[in-house]
Amino acid sequence: MNVLLTSKDIRMIHQTPFSFLFSGGMITNRRMHKGFERKDIFNMARMRRKKNIPLRMDACSAYWFPVPVANRGHWREACCMPPETPLYLELGCGKGGFAIETARRNPDICYVALEKEDSVILAAIEKAAAAGVTNLFFVWTDVILLKNFFDDGEVDRIYINFCDPWSRREKPKRRLTHRDYLQLYRHLLKEDGEIHFKTDDLKLFAFSLEEFAVSGFHLDKHTTDLHGSEWDSGNVRTEFEQKFTDRGVSICRIEARKSAMISK
Repeated sequence: MNVLLTSKDIRMIHQTPFSFLFSGGMITNRRMHKGFERKDIFNMARMRRKKNIPLRMDACSAYWFPVPVANRGHWREACCMPPETPLYLELGCGKGGFAIETARRNPDICYVALEKEDSVILAAIEKAAAAGVTNLFFVWTDVILLKNFFDDGEVDRIYINFCDPWSRREKPKRRLTHRDYLQLYRHLLKEDGEIHFKTDDLKLFAFSLEEFAVSGFHLDKHTTDLHGSEWDSGNVRTEFEQKFTDRGVSICRIEARKSAMISK
């Protein structure tokens, strides 16, 4: 499951004025089968009711990439980190608490955090800048566009934290752990690359275990009570995770490692 941008799309992104362009061209699902038009870039890139956007973005320019398409296959170089540096992605970073703390604890790892909600990622970027971390960078985009920004085998690890469970029965393909998305991640991950997944939703967790298993991932370190397990000591809690925990909700967690697909 992915949408590839054409060369014309990429030229359009490069030519879009800075004050409106906040990322590498996000599109809506209802248009993905037709590509997108210039008006879609402006509509998606216009920050909602946020003041002084150009000035605020200028102040945080070291933390985000206006045209992430240009970094495909060269993220470590673009982030000014050594070529052997591990590259970790977080899909749906929210306001950035997890990404910032994880990056702070691991300064020798390059982190790229993705978020599709414009006002939310601006808050994350400003928080990262205030924290002064130097190994964390942001992209405003939808997960379905990942293939345009990252090359095959470029990524070492992917974090998926508390994604929308899409509980309605007719919407399982929108879950970020659906097999279509997992096949996309497989292309981006290096051999033995990992996906670390957390959720408070038991049904989504059970669904995800099955999807990982049929998509060529080896399952490890899984639990339905993360905070009561041996793996909690190194766990970084997200904003949602802390809220769920305060309400007495148990957290499910798993590591899924990319393995060779077995032909039937």
